[in-house]
Amino acid sequence: MKRIRLLVVLGALALALPFGLATARATGSTVANSVTIQQYADYDAAGFVLDVGLYVTCKGDGTVATNGLVQVSVDQPPPQTPYPITFGSGEQSVVCDNRPHAVGVTIVGQGFDAGLAKATATFTPGLGGGKSVTTTVPIVFIASEPLGAGLVPSLAPTDR
Repeated sequence: MKRIRLLVVLGALALALPFGLATARATGSTVANSVTIQQYADYDAAGFVLDVGLYVTCKGDGTVATNGLVQVSVDQPPPQTPYPITFGSGEQSVVCDNRPHAVGVTIVGQGFDAGLAKATATFTPGLGGGKSVTTTVPIVFIASEPLGAGLVPSLAPTDR
């Protein structure tokens, strides 16, 4: 008699277990909103334009209603810059679709120079749960050339 009860209980458990697991898997998204500042920022030769890279992940379905906005501010005090203080900020829209995205924010300021600076990124998603991060980033100079000048073969004009 005990064996029959045990077999009935085990049989019922075997039938119910797959349904319980299916329900557990059907729960909502576990994506957390996050923002990370990339390792380096770069500036132009005059020090007026600074580019800061980010990685942003946020909950949403990719529609305008769920998308977010990231704001970045950077300040660089002496001795990293010859000016009393260099400061700038910028913002960029972010697609929120439960996947990570690389986002670039261009900051217009004055006097950025190669060296360390404090960068703060504040992310405000459409569905709430904003994040903020502050870190010290090295600013590096990225040499570029006028398009078509011929110094870099991939940018040189081609005969068609």
